[in-house]
Amino acid sequence: MKQVLVLLIGWFTVFNCYGQEAIRKNSLSLNLGPGYIMRQDIMFSPFIHTDISFLSIGLEYTHQAKLYQKVSLRYGNFNPKVSDPYDFSIHGENETAYPHSFNMIDIDYHIGKVMIDNGKSTLTAGGLLSVDVQVFNYVYARISSFGYYSAFGLDIFGRYGIRISEKNSIAASLQLPLASWLARPPYNGIDDEFIENISSHSGFKTFLAFIGDGELVTWNRLQTFDAGINYTYSLNEKWDLGAGYLFEFIHANQPQNLLSFRNTINISATIRF
Repeated sequence: MKQVLVLLIGWFTVFNCYGQEAIRKNSLSLNLGPGYIMRQDIMFSPFIHTDISFLSIGLEYTHQAKLYQKVSLRYGNFNPKVSDPYDFSIHGENETAYPHSFNMIDIDYHIGKVMIDNGKSTLTAGGLLSVDVQVFNYVYARISSFGYYSAFGLDIFGRYGIRISEKNSIAASLQLPLASWLARPPYNGIDDEFIENISSHSGFKTFLAFIGDGELVTWNRLQTFDAGINYTYSLNEKWDLGAGYLFEFIHANQPQNLLSFRNTINISATIRF
């Protein structure tokens, strides 16, 4: 009986130590806030489309041990228009034109190492796999035009953090691509291959076909970067509150020029475990 008691105490001690260590290693964050986009894609329109949206949400999981690892998912929806709402007639009935619809999904996996940690500041650097998928529907009264943009990238990143006080810290980050698999619609948005891709009437098969039509590009064809800054306030050992700003830039020059600026401000809640 005494041996069993000793084993149980030892097991609970190990489990407790593991739990305490895990608190220092893992975190899960939920980010919410408004976003602003300014985008011009000559392939579909010469106009510059802008919109402010409150539907921007992000989820991040971070594991900090010998290596720094982070998985993040972000989603944003924008509905820009270049004119006031207008009415049109279809089959004798009056309808109001809808705005365009832009849906954007970003998935990133970071893996790196802490290069500098002196107690007051930290520098983390490494590589990441990035997925940027954007789906567009340009609406022109009775007709609409479907568009897409996808980039699967091998990138590098850097993150520099400063501890202001025991409870306050701030961090800046930068993400740059090395090479990307870029998929965009053909010139004028449609061709025979585009029609063949959508002929399956399956969203998943169509998406894979669009990706398959892409090509490997570097900075001569695609220039992108993400730059952000975040403030964190530690409530206690488990919970943090924060605020952040993220700027995302995209420029692609073929088959037609694309230029996009996206700004997001968010508040976040983080649990460490």
